[in-house]
Amino acid sequence: MGNIGSYRGVRALPVLTLTLSMLLASCGGSSSDSGLATAQSAGTSVGCPQVGMQCSGDSIIRIDNGIAVTTSGVQTYAISTNDLLQPNPAPGSAYGLQPATGGLADLRVKRDATGQTATITLLMSRLGLSWDGISERPLIIETFEKNQGRVQLNSTGIATLFALPPPTDVNFYDYAKVCAAATQANYANNIYFPRNEPIRCPASAPNCPASETDGVHTQAGNWRTGGSNPDDVWATRLHADGAVQAGYGVDASGRLILLPTADGIGVPYPGFKGYRDYHQWSYASANLGSWVTQDSVLITEWNGNNEHNKMRRGFVAFGDATDVSTLPRSGVVRYTGSLHGWFTYDKNLESQVIVGQVEATVEFSTRTVILTFSGTRINDSSLTVVPISLTSTLNLGAAEFAN
Repeated sequence: MGNIGSYRGVRALPVLTLTLSMLLASCGGSSSDSGLATAQSAGTSVGCPQVGMQCSGDSIIRIDNGIAVTTSGVQTYAISTNDLLQPNPAPGSAYGLQPATGGLADLRVKRDATGQTATITLLMSRLGLSWDGISERPLIIETFEKNQGRVQLNSTGIATLFALPPPTDVNFYDYAKVCAAATQANYANNIYFPRNEPIRCPASAPNCPASETDGVHTQAGNWRTGGSNPDDVWATRLHADGAVQAGYGVDASGRLILLPTADGIGVPYPGFKGYRDYHQWSYASANLGSWVTQDSVLITEWNGNNEHNKMRRGFVAFGDATDVSTLPRSGVVRYTGSLHGWFTYDKNLESQVIVGQVEATVEFSTRTVILTFSGTRINDSSLTVVPISLTSTLNLGAAEFAN
């Protein structure tokens, strides 16, 4: 069966979650402890598979109020809701916003000599996405790679591009031989485009793109020269995870034929089964990453029998964790930064991207943080005010205070 979702162009709109996230930069303050300078220096990103990488962590330590704490970060995400309604009012779309827990987004970034993000690896699991209605789909390994190939984790856990088997390799694309009992992992994390074979665009988008992504884009902030603007990073990819049309079928005589649901050789077009967006804001040691994945689930060819789309979207704050022993024992520091989120008054309706300002005043001697949100508004030309401004005082333990 073809993708029932709506087609998207290569550059999707940058979307940001209701469970609010923020990125802060030090804005000075006062301190009676010389240890403050040490505390402001870069720490280390724990659990990364490669030196020089910043990552959020591959396991959840605990979950508090819907916020998951990982080795070197915190994260939150939400799920679409139209697919939870009976009947689903729009099987070809995914919208709504309901906070969720249990899933994991493991983010890993490497920087170039200037400190700008050069590569992104986004590993996503346990998000309640199933092709067959029985088991969770294979691990999502998203790198926004522009070249055709197959992305897998090598023996050291680093995302690596391998050669993509041709459609004629029915030992790899084994749906041809065993149908829905095929190896699901062989149909995940494959980059099919660009390719030599013609693209078969859907009727709704006759001029569909010839590639799945135009790669990772970056724009440097001014934090390196004393400003407070972070680096801006974004990427989009149109994927075909779960599409059995990637390979040929086999007839009773062992001859290669097109599968019954295929209208030509290979996956028809980029985005046949969904898309992924990523947006990141970064300073030297801290990153805020916003991610979206839309996927076809309960896919007909995998005996799902109710193919439709689901969306998952979330935030991950991660980077170099501060050594607790280096924290100052007294003093006050004020941090200012930006707030990003998704907002809706009704979880069953489409959400809006919101932005705002955030300030955190940290009192080291009492281990308290006064957190203030202000100027929250819809991030479009209307600049509609969103009534979520607040001021709250948080009391943190020693381990929590480090990060």
